[in-house]
Order: sequence, then C-alpha cells, then structure tokens
Amino acid sequence: MVKTVAKLLLTLSVLASFVAGSVAFAAGSDKDKMNKARELYAKGKLNEAVEIYSKIPPSSDFWLEALEERAWAHTRQGKFEESLADLQSITSPVWAPQVGPETYLLSTFVSLKICAYKDVTKKIEIFKKRMLPRVDALQTMIDQPISEETWTTLSKMKKSDLNMSSLGQQAEKYPRYFYRDLQLTSLVKQGSRDKAQARLKVLAKQDLAEIETNLKKMKIIDVELIQNVLTMDKDQAAKNKKLKFSGIDKNKSMTFPVSDEEVWVDEVGHFEVKTDNCPHKGASL
Repeated sequence: MVKTVAKLLLTLSVLASFVAGSVAFAAGSDKDKMNKARELYAKGKLNEAVEIYSKIPPSSDFWLEALEERAWAHTRQGKFEESLADLQSITSPVWAPQVGPETYLLSTFVSLKICAYKDVTKKIEIFKKRMLPRVDALQTMIDQPISEETWTTLSKMKKSDLNMSSLGQQAEKYPRYFYRDLQLTSLVKQGSRDKAQARLKVLAKQDLAEIETNLKKMKIIDVELIQNVLTMDKDQAAKNKKLKFSGIDKNKSMTFPVSDEEVWVDEVGHFEVKTDNCPHKGASL
C-alpha cells in the first residue's frame, strides 16, 4: 500500500512538472532542433537525426513528434526494438487525443515486421477506436458554424497560450497543431472570425484526408497479415513457434508487464522492447 501511494505521488509530481513545464510553439530552440533532425533524416543520416530527436525534452510541445520521428528513423535502420519502445510511449491512452494516425500505422507495421500478429490485429482495432471520435469531431467542424467554445479556444492564440498540453483531452476535437498554423494565427489576431473559421475547416479537411490515407494503408497491412498466416509453410510455422522475446539480465534490469489499461506517467518515454528476428519477411512502407 505504501509503495502504491508513493508511486502515485511520484506520478502526480511528474505529471504536474510536465504540465507546468510545457512550452508554446514559439520555443525556437526545440523547433530548430526538429528542423535540423528532419534535415538529417531526409539525407539518410539517421544516427545523427536520432541523436538530435533525443534532445527534445518531455516538457516540449514537440516531444511527441520527436518520439514518433525517432521511431521512423529506428524503423528505417531495422532497429524494431527501439522503434517499438518509442511507439509504446506515444500510443498509450495518455496521449491518445494528441497522436496522429501515422503513429498508429507505424506501430502496426513494426508489429507486422516482427511477426507479432496478435498485436497487429489489436492495433488495427485501436486505430479505428481512437480515430472515429476524431473523425466525427472534424466532420462536425466542417459542417457546422464555429461555436463560441471553439472561438474562445482560438482566441487564446492571440497570446500564444495554446499547446497540446493545455488542450489536453480537447485536442481530439481540433485539427492537430492548428495553433501552429501561421495563417490561422494571423486571422485570429485580426479578429476575422469568418476567415478563421474557413481556415480551420481547411485544416480539418487535411486531417480527415490524412486519417483516410492511413486507414487505407492499415487495410493493406491487414491483407498482408492474412496472407502471411495463410501462406506460412510448415517450416515457417515451426520457426514461429520458437519465436520469443529476447532474454533480459534480471540482475541489471527490473521488468514489469506492459498494459494499455494502466499507464504510469513516469514510465512514458522509458520503455524498452526485446524481440528476436521475425522469420517471415513482410511488407514495407
């Protein structure tokens, strides 16, 4: 009981620190780091990109993006363990309203690559479950006039008081990172409500298109999953039975079961995954 209370207090302390330390989009140093990391990633300098992504602190509004893009770099390097570790952090329910569809796609793809077929099925369902409310909210934003609640939220952009942390669970009702859009910010500061509404609708349509694109890719993964299972010969099936998670030195590490049902904030960003190579080569993105 004492340990449980102590861990709860630690979690609340970390969460409070995280919220208090959150910074707005104008935090130039983190923005510059992200731009530099993306430049290195585009040039194929993945190790250097990973190093810079790792410098983005949890207090930054760019932190979730940094973890996702670092996971992409790990995936391109074939380092699926590192990729899954990052993805386990950012696809937890804590960040569900803030995470984009491509993150879930990558997590599902990596599970397919390591033959974690049960996880593939589970993640496809999670994708649908978490994206459906967002689709409904975005479609409502497109179809209906802007509400007073939405305009009040947008008005906070005049003072740069908006970021993912301050939006919290409300983030899923809006286009992702809408407060970073320079055109929308300018219109809000001018008090041009109608034009701001039109711009917000454009951003909402872009998000819906992104969700649709990733849903189509999810369907491709689903088809490949079925093909992998149905076409696997006896030799491959025998190898799959031997597929197991790599051993961990219990003298050097403490291990706990990972579950999406219970998330400790102090664990986020510190997951490690160990898995042996998959004997069945699969799709590529």
